[in-house]
Amino acid sequence: MFSSAPAPAKEEPKPYGTEAPLESKELTDDEQKLLTELREKNKDHPCNATTSDDTVIRFIRGYCREKEPIKTTHERYTAMLDWRKEQKIDEVILTNPPSWEEYNKHYKAFIYGRDKLGRPVCYEQLGKLEPNDLVEFGVDKLEAGHIRFMEELTKLKWHITREKKTLVYKHVHVIDLEGFGWKHMGSKFYGTIKKIMGIDSQFYPETLQKLFVLNASMTFRTLWSVVSGWVHPLTKQRITMLGYDKAANLEKMKEFIDEDQIPEYLGGKNKEPMYGICHMKFDDIDYKKDPASWKPDAEDPRAIYKREHPEEEKKAEDKPAEDKPAEDGTK
Repeated sequence: MFSSAPAPAKEEPKPYGTEAPLESKELTDDEQKLLTELREKNKDHPCNATTSDDTVIRFIRGYCREKEPIKTTHERYTAMLDWRKEQKIDEVILTNPPSWEEYNKHYKAFIYGRDKLGRPVCYEQLGKLEPNDLVEFGVDKLEAGHIRFMEELTKLKWHITREKKTLVYKHVHVIDLEGFGWKHMGSKFYGTIKKIMGIDSQFYPETLQKLFVLNASMTFRTLWSVVSGWVHPLTKQRITMLGYDKAANLEKMKEFIDEDQIPEYLGGKNKEPMYGICHMKFDDIDYKKDPASWKPDAEDPRAIYKREHPEEEKKAEDKPAEDKPAEDGTK
């Protein structure tokens, strides 16, 4: 009777930051084939031309574990293109959304620093949100502000990819729940959060590398048991819930983010101010006018498309403005 050889010892996982970003791996033959198919099928869609390969790859990899991955990827990618066209999302990065300064007062969300692999890090202070103020501010304005946030984040990753010459489309996210309580348990509050989560899930898939939830009270954990059903199982695996121990929370975050990149209020050493939407400036956009415009040498796919199709911009300028209802609902 042959004796079985001992099972090979499992390799210890390497510390985060010592290897290239997972998303930077070369496309497989199947991924490349699907990318070509998506591009060809949507070749007449204007937003296909303005969408970078980085985003197409996100959709391919984001839906690769579905029961029918190819069918699902085609459906979700086309739906995203239609949404961008109907909502004029390509223009969002050039135009400040309505009441953006007020949005920043109500919704504390920041893109701040990098993780150990050079990915952006985002922070949200959900415990500081006042549910009644959010409802009064309006869901539409909140959605517009959040879309601007995601467009800034996506464009930043596009620039990092070209700066590092390696594909980067993920980020680390930190949600601080200090101040979160029963006032946040109403359906209006978590209904609004659900809508925002839906935007990310449908139109910005495969972007989250890691999510830290700090100061997670029993109140939040109760709410989480309700909303977690809307979260993809793979996303749930990337979430780490942490309590109120600031030092312990800092040590956990330091596994992914160097201390000099973590804001001071969370125990880190980064003293730079934290800004909300519409403060980040990109070197390929001319901000002298409002709305801003692409610089002549900009390599962003949206800029290239505009240069190659000047007639479409003129058509939009010549189109008569639609009647909009006044504040009292009259025409």
